Amino acid sequence: MNDTYSKEMRPVVYLVGIGMGGEDQLTGRALDCLESAQAVMGAERMLESVRGFTDGKPVLAAYKPSEMVGWLSSFEWEEAALVLSGDTGFYSGAETAGEAFLREGWDVEYVPGISSLSYFCARIGKSWQNVRSLSRHGRDCDLAANIRRYRRCFILLGGECGAGDICRQLVSNDLGHVTVWAGENFSYKEERILWEMTPAELIMEDESRPFGSLACMLVENPRAEEGQLYAKGALSDGDFIRGRVPMTKEQVRRAVIDKLRIGEQAVCYDIGAGTGSVSVEMGREIRRQCGTGQVYAIERDMEGLELIRSNVKKFHGSWNGFHVVQGEAPEALEGLPAPSHAFIGGSGGRFGEIVAALLEMNPQVRIVTTAITLETLGEILDCIREYGFEEQELLQLWSVPVSQAGSYHMPKAENPVYIAVLQKPAEGDEITWQDV
Repeated sequence: MNDTYSKEMRPVVYLVGIGMGGEDQLTGRALDCLESAQAVMGAERMLESVRGFTDGKPVLAAYKPSEMVGWLSSFEWEEAALVLSGDTGFYSGAETAGEAFLREGWDVEYVPGISSLSYFCARIGKSWQNVRSLSRHGRDCDLAANIRRYRRCFILLGGECGAGDICRQLVSNDLGHVTVWAGENFSYKEERILWEMTPAELIMEDESRPFGSLACMLVENPRAEEGQLYAKGALSDGDFIRGRVPMTKEQVRRAVIDKLRIGEQAVCYDIGAGTGSVSVEMGREIRRQCGTGQVYAIERDMEGLELIRSNVKKFHGSWNGFHVVQGEAPEALEGLPAPSHAFIGGSGGRFGEIVAALLEMNPQVRIVTTAITLETLGEILDCIREYGFEEQELLQLWSVPVSQAGSYHMPKAENPVYIAVLQKPAEGDEITWQDV
Protein backbone atom coordinates (compact mmCIF):
# COMPACT_ATOMS: atom_id res chain seq x y z
CA MET A 1 0.00 0.00 0.00
CA ASN A 2 1.36 3.46 -0.92
CA ASP A 3 1.11 5.58 2.24
CA THR A 4 1.35 8.84 0.24
CA TYR A 5 -2.23 8.28 -0.99
CA SER A 6 -5.05 9.54 1.19
CA LYS A 7 -8.01 7.26 1.79
CA GLU A 8 -10.15 9.48 -0.46
CA MET A 9 -7.78 8.92 -3.40
CA ARG A 10 -7.79 5.13 -3.25
CA PRO A 11 -10.05 3.04 -5.49
CA VAL A 12 -12.98 1.37 -3.74
CA VAL A 13 -14.60 -2.01 -4.38
CA TYR A 14 -18.23 -2.38 -3.31
CA LEU A 15 -19.11 -5.90 -2.16
CA VAL A 16 -22.80 -5.90 -2.98
CA GLY A 17 -25.22 -8.47 -1.59
CA ILE A 18 -28.06 -8.71 -4.09
CA GLY A 19 -30.47 -10.71 -1.97
CA MET A 20 -32.35 -13.69 -3.31
CA GLY A 21 -33.30 -12.51 -6.78
CA GLY A 22 -32.96 -9.68 -9.27
CA GLU A 23 -33.06 -5.93 -9.10
CA ASP A 24 -36.29 -5.89 -7.06
CA GLN A 25 -34.33 -7.37 -4.12
CA LEU A 26 -31.64 -4.67 -4.08
CA THR A 27 -31.38 -2.14 -1.28
CA GLY A 28 -31.09 1.58 -2.00
CA ARG A 29 -27.38 1.58 -1.18
CA ALA A 30 -26.81 -1.41 -3.47
CA LEU A 31 -28.53 0.44 -6.32
CA ASP A 32 -26.34 3.50 -5.77
CA CYS A 33 -23.12 1.43 -5.72
CA LEU A 34 -24.01 -0.46 -8.91
CA GLU A 35 -24.92 2.78 -10.65
CA SER A 36 -21.57 4.44 -9.81
CA ALA A 37 -19.38 1.35 -10.37
CA GLN A 38 -17.17 1.58 -13.47
CA ALA A 39 -16.52 -2.19 -13.50
CA VAL A 40 -18.64 -5.12 -12.28
CA MET A 41 -17.58 -8.65 -11.25
CA GLY A 42 -19.29 -11.77 -10.00
CA ALA A 43 -20.49 -15.26 -10.81
CA GLU A 44 -22.37 -15.62 -14.09
CA ARG A 45 -25.71 -16.14 -12.32
CA MET A 46 -25.20 -13.04 -10.18
CA LEU A 47 -24.24 -10.88 -13.17
CA GLU A 48 -27.40 -11.97 -14.95
CA SER A 49 -29.42 -10.56 -12.03
CA VAL A 50 -27.91 -7.06 -12.42
CA ARG A 51 -27.64 -6.93 -16.21
CA GLY A 52 -29.34 -3.52 -16.22
CA PHE A 53 -26.32 -2.01 -14.44
CA THR A 54 -23.59 -3.49 -16.65
CA ASP A 55 -24.32 -1.96 -20.07
CA GLY A 56 -21.20 -0.33 -21.49
CA LYS A 57 -19.05 -1.31 -18.48
CA PRO A 58 -16.19 -3.83 -18.24
CA VAL A 59 -17.61 -7.06 -16.78
CA LEU A 60 -15.79 -10.11 -15.41
CA ALA A 61 -17.52 -13.44 -14.74
CA ALA A 62 -15.33 -15.09 -12.06
CA TYR A 63 -15.35 -16.76 -8.65
CA LYS A 64 -11.72 -16.45 -7.55
CA PRO A 65 -10.54 -13.21 -5.88
CA SER A 66 -7.10 -13.67 -7.50
CA GLU A 67 -8.70 -13.46 -10.96
CA MET A 68 -10.61 -10.33 -9.94
CA VAL A 69 -7.47 -8.67 -8.57
CA GLY A 70 -5.55 -9.42 -11.75
CA TRP A 71 -8.39 -8.11 -13.91
CA LEU A 72 -8.87 -4.87 -11.95
CA SER A 73 -5.13 -4.25 -12.04
CA SER A 74 -5.16 -4.28 -15.85
CA PHE A 75 -7.00 -0.96 -16.34
CA GLU A 76 -7.81 2.37 -14.67
CA TRP A 77 -10.88 2.62 -12.44
CA GLU A 78 -12.05 4.40 -9.28
CA GLU A 79 -15.14 2.41 -8.25
CA ALA A 80 -15.89 -1.26 -8.91
CA ALA A 81 -18.53 -3.69 -7.67
CA LEU A 82 -18.50 -7.39 -6.86
CA VAL A 83 -22.03 -8.81 -6.76
CA LEU A 84 -22.76 -11.72 -4.42
CA SER A 85 -25.91 -13.67 -3.60
CA GLY A 86 -27.82 -13.10 -0.38
CA ASP A 87 -26.14 -11.12 2.38
CA THR A 88 -22.42 -10.31 2.49
CA GLY A 89 -22.21 -11.43 6.13
CA PHE A 90 -24.02 -14.75 5.87
CA TYR A 91 -22.05 -17.71 4.41
CA SER A 92 -20.72 -15.39 1.73
CA GLY A 93 -17.45 -15.13 -0.18
CA ALA A 94 -17.38 -11.41 0.59
CA GLU A 95 -14.89 -11.62 3.46
CA THR A 96 -12.24 -13.54 1.47
CA ALA A 97 -12.64 -11.25 -1.53
CA GLY A 98 -12.51 -8.16 0.67
CA GLU A 99 -9.22 -9.27 2.22
CA ALA A 100 -7.72 -9.77 -1.26
CA PHE A 101 -8.78 -6.27 -2.34
CA LEU A 102 -7.45 -4.66 0.84
CA ARG A 103 -4.03 -6.28 0.27
CA GLU A 104 -3.89 -4.37 -3.03
CA GLY A 105 -4.37 -1.08 -1.21
CA TRP A 106 -7.95 -0.62 -2.38
CA ASP A 107 -10.78 0.40 -0.07
CA VAL A 108 -13.68 -2.00 0.49
CA GLU A 109 -17.30 -1.34 1.43
CA TYR A 110 -19.65 -4.16 2.41
CA VAL A 111 -23.21 -3.58 1.19
CA PRO A 112 -25.55 -6.11 2.86
CA GLY A 113 -28.46 -7.76 1.08
CA ILE A 114 -31.40 -9.91 2.15
CA SER A 115 -30.17 -13.30 3.35
CA SER A 116 -31.86 -16.60 2.55
CA LEU A 117 -32.38 -17.07 6.29
CA SER A 118 -34.34 -13.84 6.81
CA TYR A 119 -36.27 -14.26 3.54
CA PHE A 120 -37.27 -17.88 4.22
CA CYS A 121 -38.30 -17.25 7.83
CA ALA A 122 -40.37 -14.26 6.72
CA ARG A 123 -42.12 -16.36 4.08
CA ILE A 124 -43.11 -19.09 6.55
CA GLY A 125 -43.91 -16.66 9.37
CA LYS A 126 -41.10 -17.58 11.76
CA SER A 127 -38.78 -15.29 13.71
CA TRP A 128 -35.10 -16.09 13.30
CA GLN A 129 -33.29 -14.39 16.18
CA ASN A 130 -32.96 -17.73 18.00
CA VAL A 131 -32.36 -19.95 14.96
CA ARG A 132 -29.13 -21.97 14.71
CA SER A 133 -27.79 -21.35 11.20
CA LEU A 134 -25.83 -24.14 9.46
CA SER A 135 -24.45 -24.76 6.00
CA ARG A 136 -23.80 -27.95 4.05
CA HIS A 137 -22.80 -25.94 0.97
CA GLY A 138 -19.15 -26.97 0.69
CA ARG A 139 -18.95 -27.46 4.48
CA ASP A 140 -19.17 -30.31 6.95
CA CYS A 141 -21.18 -30.22 10.16
CA ASP A 142 -22.98 -32.67 12.43
CA LEU A 143 -26.58 -31.86 11.57
CA ALA A 144 -28.09 -34.47 13.89
CA ALA A 145 -26.16 -33.13 16.91
CA ASN A 146 -27.24 -29.57 16.17
CA ILE A 147 -30.88 -30.55 15.70
CA ARG A 148 -30.86 -32.56 18.93
CA ARG A 149 -29.55 -29.56 20.81
CA TYR A 150 -31.29 -26.56 19.22
CA ARG A 151 -35.04 -26.07 18.86
CA ARG A 152 -34.76 -24.44 15.41
CA CYS A 153 -32.02 -25.00 12.83
CA PHE A 154 -31.73 -23.34 9.43
CA ILE A 155 -29.71 -25.33 6.87
CA LEU A 156 -28.22 -24.12 3.60
CA LEU A 157 -27.96 -27.08 1.25
CA GLY A 158 -25.54 -27.55 -1.60
CA GLY A 159 -23.55 -30.04 -3.63
CA GLU A 160 -24.59 -33.68 -3.29
CA CYS A 161 -26.41 -33.16 0.03
CA GLY A 162 -30.05 -32.51 -0.88
CA ALA A 163 -33.24 -32.09 1.12
CA GLY A 164 -34.12 -35.78 0.84
CA ASP A 165 -30.62 -36.77 2.01
CA ILE A 166 -30.93 -34.54 5.07
CA CYS A 167 -34.29 -36.09 5.97
CA ARG A 168 -32.89 -39.61 5.63
CA GLN A 169 -30.14 -38.63 8.06
CA LEU A 170 -32.76 -37.35 10.48
CA VAL A 171 -34.77 -40.58 10.33
CA SER A 172 -31.66 -42.77 10.75
CA ASN A 173 -30.62 -40.69 13.79
CA ASP A 174 -33.99 -41.15 15.55
CA LEU A 175 -35.14 -37.62 14.68
CA GLY A 176 -38.15 -38.55 12.59
CA HIS A 177 -40.43 -36.60 14.95
CA VAL A 178 -39.12 -33.14 13.95
CA THR A 179 -40.97 -30.70 11.69
CA VAL A 180 -39.31 -29.50 8.49
CA TRP A 181 -39.84 -26.71 5.97
CA ALA A 182 -37.96 -26.66 2.67
CA GLY A 183 -37.63 -24.02 -0.03
CA GLU A 184 -35.75 -23.08 -3.19
CA ASN A 185 -35.53 -20.39 -5.89
CA PHE A 186 -36.50 -17.68 -3.42
CA SER A 187 -38.11 -14.55 -4.96
CA TYR A 188 -38.10 -16.03 -8.48
CA LYS A 189 -41.25 -17.15 -10.27
CA GLU A 190 -40.05 -20.76 -9.75
CA GLU A 191 -40.06 -20.30 -5.97
CA ARG A 192 -41.17 -23.45 -4.15
CA ILE A 193 -41.77 -23.91 -0.41
CA LEU A 194 -43.01 -27.03 1.41
CA TRP A 195 -44.63 -26.34 4.76
CA GLU A 196 -44.63 -28.22 8.11
CA MET A 197 -43.80 -31.77 7.06
CA THR A 198 -42.25 -34.76 8.77
CA PRO A 199 -38.89 -35.93 7.37
CA ALA A 200 -40.62 -39.02 5.92
CA GLU A 201 -43.18 -36.86 4.11
CA LEU A 202 -40.50 -34.59 2.66
CA ILE A 203 -38.52 -37.63 1.45
CA MET A 204 -41.55 -38.70 -0.59
CA GLU A 205 -42.02 -35.18 -1.99
CA ASP A 206 -38.32 -34.95 -2.89
CA GLU A 207 -38.41 -38.31 -4.65
CA SER A 208 -41.32 -37.23 -6.87
CA ARG A 209 -39.91 -33.74 -7.48
CA PRO A 210 -36.32 -33.32 -6.24
CA PHE A 211 -35.14 -30.04 -4.79
CA GLY A 212 -32.23 -28.36 -6.55
CA SER A 213 -28.78 -27.99 -5.04
CA LEU A 214 -29.41 -24.40 -3.89
CA ALA A 215 -32.21 -25.07 -1.42
CA CYS A 216 -32.81 -24.31 2.26
CA MET A 217 -34.47 -26.05 5.17
CA LEU A 218 -35.78 -25.09 8.59
CA VAL A 219 -35.98 -27.89 11.16
CA GLU A 220 -37.92 -27.51 14.40
CA ASN A 221 -37.36 -29.99 17.23
CA PRO A 222 -39.80 -29.67 20.15
CA ARG A 223 -37.69 -32.15 22.17
CA ALA A 224 -34.43 -30.23 21.78
CA GLU A 225 -31.96 -30.31 24.67
CA GLU A 226 -31.63 -26.53 24.53
CA GLY A 227 -32.71 -25.16 27.88
CA GLN A 228 -33.44 -28.58 29.36
CA LEU A 229 -32.08 -29.33 32.80
CA TYR A 230 -29.42 -32.09 32.92
CA ALA A 231 -29.17 -32.25 29.12
CA LYS A 232 -25.42 -32.82 29.48
CA GLY A 233 -25.74 -35.72 31.92
CA ALA A 234 -23.61 -38.84 31.51
CA LEU A 235 -25.13 -42.20 30.66
CA SER A 236 -25.63 -44.77 33.41
CA ASP A 237 -24.05 -48.21 33.25
CA GLY A 238 -27.43 -49.81 32.65
CA ASP A 239 -27.87 -47.81 29.44
CA PHE A 240 -25.13 -49.77 27.67
CA ILE A 241 -25.32 -53.14 25.96
CA ARG A 242 -23.14 -55.38 28.14
CA GLY A 243 -21.24 -58.62 27.75
CA ARG A 244 -18.35 -60.35 29.47
CA VAL A 245 -15.93 -57.60 28.48
CA PRO A 246 -14.91 -55.23 31.31
CA MET A 247 -16.46 -51.76 31.24
CA THR A 248 -15.29 -48.48 32.78
CA LYS A 249 -17.88 -47.77 35.46
CA GLU A 250 -20.12 -44.71 35.47
CA GLN A 251 -18.43 -42.66 38.21
CA VAL A 252 -14.98 -43.31 36.77
CA ARG A 253 -16.23 -42.60 33.23
CA ARG A 254 -17.57 -39.22 34.29
CA ALA A 255 -14.24 -38.31 35.89
CA VAL A 256 -12.32 -39.46 32.80
CA ILE A 257 -14.45 -37.34 30.43
CA ASP A 258 -14.10 -34.35 32.75
CA LYS A 259 -10.29 -34.72 32.86
CA LEU A 260 -9.99 -35.14 29.07
CA ARG A 261 -11.49 -31.68 28.40
CA ILE A 262 -12.65 -32.63 24.92
CA GLY A 263 -13.28 -29.82 22.42
CA GLU A 264 -15.53 -29.76 19.37
CA GLN A 265 -12.67 -30.50 16.90
CA ALA A 266 -11.03 -33.19 19.05
CA VAL A 267 -9.55 -36.39 17.64
CA CYS A 268 -10.04 -38.91 20.46
CA TYR A 269 -8.56 -42.38 20.96
CA ASP A 270 -10.13 -44.90 23.34
CA ILE A 271 -7.40 -47.53 23.64
CA GLY A 272 -8.59 -50.85 25.01
CA ALA A 273 -12.15 -49.66 24.47
CA GLY A 274 -13.89 -52.75 25.93
CA THR A 275 -17.65 -52.20 25.54
CA GLY A 276 -17.09 -48.73 24.11
CA SER A 277 -18.61 -46.85 27.06
CA VAL A 278 -15.87 -44.18 27.14
CA SER A 279 -15.85 -44.01 23.33
CA VAL A 280 -19.59 -43.33 23.30
CA GLU A 281 -19.19 -40.59 25.93
CA MET A 282 -16.33 -39.04 23.92
CA GLY A 283 -18.64 -38.87 20.93
CA ARG A 284 -21.47 -37.41 22.99
CA GLU A 285 -19.14 -34.68 24.28
CA ILE A 286 -18.08 -33.73 20.75
CA ARG A 287 -21.65 -33.82 19.46
CA ARG A 288 -22.97 -31.91 22.49
CA GLN A 289 -20.75 -29.07 21.29
CA CYS A 290 -22.01 -29.69 17.73
CA GLY A 291 -18.43 -30.29 16.65
CA THR A 292 -16.87 -32.22 13.78
CA GLY A 293 -14.37 -34.20 15.85
CA GLN A 294 -13.58 -37.89 15.51
CA VAL A 295 -13.52 -40.88 17.88
CA TYR A 296 -11.38 -43.98 17.33
CA ALA A 297 -12.23 -46.99 19.52
CA ILE A 298 -9.27 -49.41 19.49
CA GLU A 299 -9.96 -52.94 20.73
CA ARG A 300 -8.41 -56.38 20.10
CA ASP A 301 -11.13 -58.64 21.58
CA MET A 302 -13.77 -59.79 19.08
CA GLU A 303 -16.63 -59.72 21.59
CA GLY A 304 -15.57 -56.21 22.60
CA LEU A 305 -15.57 -55.07 18.97
CA GLU A 306 -19.15 -56.27 18.50
CA LEU A 307 -20.26 -54.60 21.74
CA ILE A 308 -18.63 -51.33 20.67
CA ARG A 309 -20.43 -51.42 17.32
CA SER A 310 -23.76 -52.19 19.04
CA ASN A 311 -23.37 -49.35 21.54
CA VAL A 312 -22.26 -46.90 18.87
CA LYS A 313 -25.32 -47.79 16.79
CA LYS A 314 -27.55 -47.38 19.84
CA PHE A 315 -26.24 -43.96 20.92
CA HIS A 316 -24.86 -42.41 17.72
CA GLY A 317 -26.84 -43.97 14.88
CA SER A 318 -25.17 -43.30 11.55
CA TRP A 319 -22.81 -40.57 12.81
CA ASN A 320 -19.73 -40.72 10.59
CA GLY A 321 -17.37 -39.38 13.24
CA PHE A 322 -17.02 -42.77 14.95
CA HIS A 323 -14.44 -45.38 13.91
CA VAL A 324 -13.95 -48.88 15.34
CA VAL A 325 -10.37 -50.13 14.95
CA GLN A 326 -9.50 -53.80 15.43
CA GLY A 327 -6.05 -54.49 16.82
CA GLU A 328 -3.65 -54.02 19.68
CA ALA A 329 -1.97 -50.73 20.51
CA PRO A 330 0.50 -49.35 19.69
CA GLU A 331 0.56 -51.18 16.32
CA ALA A 332 -3.15 -50.51 15.70
CA LEU A 333 -2.52 -46.75 15.88
CA GLU A 334 -0.43 -46.76 12.72
CA GLY A 335 -2.08 -44.81 9.91
CA LEU A 336 -4.63 -43.07 12.16
CA PRO A 337 -4.79 -39.27 12.33
CA ALA A 338 -2.82 -37.73 15.20
CA PRO A 339 -4.86 -37.65 18.43
CA SER A 340 -5.61 -34.55 20.44
CA HIS A 341 -6.96 -36.66 23.34
CA ALA A 342 -6.40 -40.28 24.36
CA PHE A 343 -7.83 -42.50 27.05
CA ILE A 344 -5.91 -45.67 27.86
CA GLY A 345 -8.36 -48.06 29.46
CA GLY A 346 -6.38 -51.21 28.72
CA SER A 347 -2.75 -51.53 27.73
CA GLY A 348 -1.97 -55.25 27.95
CA GLY A 349 1.25 -54.51 29.84
CA ARG A 350 2.47 -52.14 27.11
CA PHE A 351 1.58 -48.82 28.70
CA GLY A 352 5.00 -47.25 28.13
CA GLU A 353 5.03 -48.21 24.45
CA ILE A 354 1.55 -46.77 23.93
CA VAL A 355 2.43 -43.45 25.60
CA ALA A 356 5.61 -43.20 23.49
CA ALA A 357 3.61 -43.82 20.30
CA LEU A 358 1.00 -41.21 21.25
CA LEU A 359 3.65 -38.58 22.01
CA GLU A 360 5.39 -39.30 18.72
CA MET A 361 2.10 -38.70 16.87
CA ASN A 362 1.35 -35.51 18.83
CA PRO A 363 3.67 -34.25 21.61
CA GLN A 364 0.79 -32.13 22.96
CA VAL A 365 -1.73 -34.99 23.20
CA ARG A 366 -3.74 -35.02 26.43
CA ILE A 367 -3.62 -38.51 27.95
CA VAL A 368 -5.94 -39.80 30.65
CA THR A 369 -5.57 -43.33 31.96
CA THR A 370 -6.91 -45.53 34.76
CA ALA A 371 -5.33 -48.24 36.87
CA ILE A 372 -6.69 -50.78 39.32
CA THR A 373 -3.56 -52.88 39.92
CA LEU A 374 -0.36 -51.59 41.49
CA GLU A 375 1.58 -52.95 38.51
CA THR A 376 -0.27 -50.64 36.11
CA LEU A 377 0.15 -47.77 38.57
CA GLY A 378 3.89 -48.49 38.54
CA GLU A 379 3.92 -48.18 34.72
CA ILE A 380 2.17 -44.82 34.98
CA LEU A 381 4.73 -43.55 37.53
CA ASP A 382 7.57 -44.75 35.32
CA CYS A 383 6.20 -42.65 32.44
CA ILE A 384 5.87 -39.60 34.68
CA ARG A 385 9.53 -40.03 35.69
CA GLU A 386 10.66 -40.52 32.10
CA TYR A 387 8.80 -37.61 30.47
CA GLY A 388 8.43 -35.12 33.31
CA PHE A 389 5.01 -33.98 32.12
CA GLU A 390 4.35 -30.28 32.65
CA GLU A 391 0.75 -31.14 33.50
CA GLN A 392 0.35 -34.23 35.61
CA GLU A 393 -2.31 -35.32 38.02
CA LEU A 394 -2.87 -38.54 39.90
CA LEU A 395 -5.94 -39.22 42.01
CA GLN A 396 -7.67 -42.21 43.54
CA LEU A 397 -11.41 -42.60 43.13
CA TRP A 398 -13.28 -44.93 45.46
CA SER A 399 -16.95 -45.27 44.71
CA VAL A 400 -19.39 -46.87 47.16
CA PRO A 401 -22.86 -47.17 45.57
CA VAL A 402 -25.77 -47.88 47.90
CA SER A 403 -28.33 -50.45 46.78
CA GLN A 404 -31.63 -51.53 48.30
CA ALA A 405 -32.04 -55.05 49.64
CA GLY A 406 -35.64 -55.47 50.81
CA SER A 407 -36.26 -52.77 53.41
CA TYR A 408 -32.51 -52.18 53.91
CA HIS A 409 -29.98 -50.02 52.08
CA MET A 410 -26.52 -51.50 51.81
CA PRO A 411 -23.27 -49.92 50.56
CA LYS A 412 -21.36 -52.08 48.06
CA ALA A 413 -17.82 -50.86 47.72
CA GLU A 414 -16.13 -51.10 44.33
CA ASN A 415 -12.39 -51.43 43.76
CA PRO A 416 -10.55 -48.12 44.10
CA VAL A 417 -9.37 -46.75 40.76
CA TYR A 418 -6.38 -44.51 40.05
CA ILE A 419 -6.91 -41.83 37.40
CA ALA A 420 -3.88 -40.12 35.87
CA VAL A 421 -3.63 -37.09 33.58
CA LEU A 422 -0.46 -36.65 31.48
CA GLN A 423 0.22 -33.77 29.10
CA LYS A 424 3.14 -31.69 27.73
CA PRO A 425 6.32 -33.71 28.29
CA ALA A 426 9.39 -31.72 29.33
CA GLU A 427 12.32 -31.42 26.95
CA GLY A 428 16.02 -32.01 27.63
CA ASP A 429 17.20 -30.41 30.87
CA GLU A 430 13.65 -29.51 31.79
CA ILE A 431 12.77 -33.12 32.71
CA THR A 432 12.11 -33.31 36.45
CA TRP A 433 10.52 -35.77 38.82
CA GLN A 434 7.57 -34.58 40.83
CA ASP A 435 6.21 -36.57 43.75
CA VAL A 436 2.63 -37.60 43.08
